Order: sequence, then C-alpha cells, then structure tokens
Amino acid sequence: MDEINKLIDVLEELLQSTYFESNPYNPNNTEDNYQELLRENLNITFKSRIESEETVQKKKKKILEEGISLKNKTEKYDLLMELFDVIFELKAVEKLEKQHENQLFNYLDNSKYKYGILVNFAKTKNMKNTFVHCKIFEKVKLIKKVDKFNRSYSNYRYKCIEEFKTQSYYEIMGEYVIDENVIEIG
Repeated sequence: MDEINKLIDVLEELLQSTYFESNPYNPNNTEDNYQELLRENLNITFKSRIESEETVQKKKKKILEEGISLKNKTEKYDLLMELFDVIFELKAVEKLEKQHENQLFNYLDNSKYKYGILVNFAKTKNMKNTFVHCKIFEKVKLIKKVDKFNRSYSNYRYKCIEEFKTQSYYEIMGEYVIDENVIEIG
C-alpha cells in the first residue's frame, strides 16, 4: 500500500489541474480531453509510461469451463499505470453512479491490477458543481460461489481506500461576466 500512497499524495492536485486547465465551463469537453492531459500530467510527475485506451479481448467460459475469446468484443481501459498497479476509469458525467463503479470492478476482476481509480470530471449544467470526484479502490479478497448446477463463479471484493472532491472551479473563477462598460478602442 505504500507505493500507491505516492500516487494518492499528488492525485488531487493532478486531477484539479487537469480539470481546471481544460476549463470545465466549455460544453465541448469530453472524457478524451481530460484523459490526454491527465496522462501527460502523470507522465511528467512520475516519469513513467502510462498506457492509454488499452484494448483487452473479452473472454468468457463456455459451459465446459473452457475459455473463449468473444469475436469483435473488447474492453478499453482508459489509463493503465504499471508503476502503481492501477487502472484508471475516467468519466465526464453529471455524477458518479453505481454502474461506473461496477464497470471498474469488472475490469479489475478480469485483470492483474490491484487498484482501480474512478475519476469523474464533472460535466454539469449547474456551474457550482464543477469539481472532480475521485474514488480509489483496492482488490482485497477473491470470492468463489457455486450455483445450483454446480458451476463456479468468482469475483473480488473491493475496499474504497480514498475518496475526495477537488475544489470547485466555480468557487475559484466565478461565472463568465459580460461587462457592459467595456469601451473598445480602435
């Protein structure tokens, strides 16, 4: 857990800087905008390779327990940081929902990574809600269950080890103001 703390210690600042530099008032901002800038900010800070949009082939078990790769079915991890054993799942939505956590947990269940970081660069109509919401999860225990047909299933249990919201862009910058008293020279 000590290694991940190096990331946690600077993550709020990196997320806030990424969000504010992109100007959250811009309605054209997308998850991709934030992803690209966050990747660069992480790379500069840790001088480490960060994979972006890593594509992983979806695999499932057939009825006889053999694995099968699903044709043309992949999942994309937004950012991967081997240095800290982390998958980042980025969102640009009104607010985080349980389904966003479940998406990250599914990625972690099917990967070797120990930590998952869910980040929402809030995209909201209410300018007062312009902040980044972050949740950091750790894989803690593999649970195996058997159904009535004696088929086994497994997934991990997770612990939220950190959660925070950055400062509000609105509180720092205020609203755009049209000043009627500006005199044009020229």
